[in-house]
Amino acid sequence: MVRYVMGILAIVALIAALGGCAKKQSQQHPKGYATMDEVYLKYDVNKDGVITKDEFVAQWKDKQKAENAWKKLDVKNNGFVDRVLNNDAPVSVWNDVESQNTPY
Repeated sequence: MVRYVMGILAIVALIAALGGCAKKQSQQHPKGYATMDEVYLKYDVNKDGVITKDEFVAQWKDKQKAENAWKKLDVKNNGFVDRVLNNDAPVSVWNDVESQNTPY
């Protein structure tokens, strides 16, 4: 039981540390994303490793701009972006797309 609790505490500490690193990274690069991890932290709402069109569009105030931006990201036109399948756009494309977003 003690091992189980210690394991959970270690995982929580690791997640907290990674979250802190991502926040620091964002502050260092206020004009865009530094890593794909930052992109997925924002857009992969259900944390399944895939950004769906619905997840992406929901983050945008202007839905028409979101639809246009999505076309730049979903190059295979399959309705999602998946890092495992290597069809996600590079960080530079995400930064370009994000610069078109209108904040809430």
